[in-house]
Amino acid sequence: MSKGIALRRAYTKRYFVASRLEAAAETIGSLNAGDEITGLTCGQFSMIDILEHMLNEAGGKSDVFVSTWTAGMYDVERVHGLFGDKIKSVRWMMDRAMFTKSPKFAGPMIERFGLDAFRDTNTHAKVTLVASDTKRMVCRSSMNLNKNLKTEQFDISVSDDMYEFYLAWADGLWDAAKPDLLAEPVFKAVFDKFKQLRGTTESTDWGDIPTTKEIWGNLPQVQWATA
Repeated sequence: MSKGIALRRAYTKRYFVASRLEAAAETIGSLNAGDEITGLTCGQFSMIDILEHMLNEAGGKSDVFVSTWTAGMYDVERVHGLFGDKIKSVRWMMDRAMFTKSPKFAGPMIERFGLDAFRDTNTHAKVTLVASDTKRMVCRSSMNLNKNLKTEQFDISVSDDMYEFYLAWADGLWDAAKPDLLAEPVFKAVFDKFKQLRGTTESTDWGDIPTTKEIWGNLPQVQWATA
């Protein structure tokens, strides 16, 4: 997008919720066409919990887009477990630092979803889109996918026009962030390092992980595409 745009619209149904202890489903409640939910939490649930509730309320298998700054291995496993039953497709827009800082994060994500499911760019936006055949939803939040036991806020819109507004942004950023062919060695090096660290065991002790500087310093440096 060449210039800034903003969506202005009137709403008819807005609900305000706040909770210290309740889980995502109990705090948010049902999600119906036209609903606007504004909420505050004490960090007892994360964006992955909101995503799962949105999928449960979607009324069918959904296409998912997630823009987030960071995610943990547990969150990746939970999303992967929803494939087939709740999710048709998923796209991940991650901050570049998240993708390159350690193979313990990047490796499992590549392994579960494949390179085509990812873009890395300079982003701090936490936006999740969920679209089934009958319902389209958007969540904007301070939350990353992983849990953070601090005050968090979120807004959920069950709205076609809100969804279209953010989908245009998501598609544009997705295309602009597509890496050129020279980026392939970087992705491969990150994944190979992850497999080397994991070894042949089912689980890995991630306590002795190289630093970001050590990992990135040994990877091929490339010129990322900007358009």
